[in-house]
Amino acid sequence: MKQAKYKWGMHVELITNLTPGYNDNEDELHKMAHWIAEEMGPDTPWHVTRFVPHLKLSDLDYTPIPKLEQARQIGIDEGLRYVYLGNVPGHPAENTHCPQCGKLLIERRNYQILQYNLKGNKCAFCSETIAGYFE
Repeated sequence: MKQAKYKWGMHVELITNLTPGYNDNEDELHKMAHWIAEEMGPDTPWHVTRFVPHLKLSDLDYTPIPKLEQARQIGIDEGLRYVYLGNVPGHPAENTHCPQCGKLLIERRNYQILQYNLKGNKCAFCSETIAGYFE
């Protein structure tokens, strides 16, 4: 990941499938988010996705939405500017908000874009540069 970003200049986004009882401990979430912020940079998007029971882990429950929201808040508290929730269709944390003015930039529902408020790679409201979007 670091090589892709720093050596080759690629845009990198990280995904954590938050699995109940495996990687949902608050201390572990702080360590993950801190590592992302320090090693990959605060503009690196972190997608915290809801675990869906399947195959060998079908005895587990879905990740509770409050646990996902807690993980997202931990990411924000650790300095990450773009923390998203996945596998929770319709949740507000699917969307991109400007880290400067807080306005809604990209509204999503699953993989469909419902609203788009960027001008090139900048917020249409305050002109903040938005990481990961290129002119």
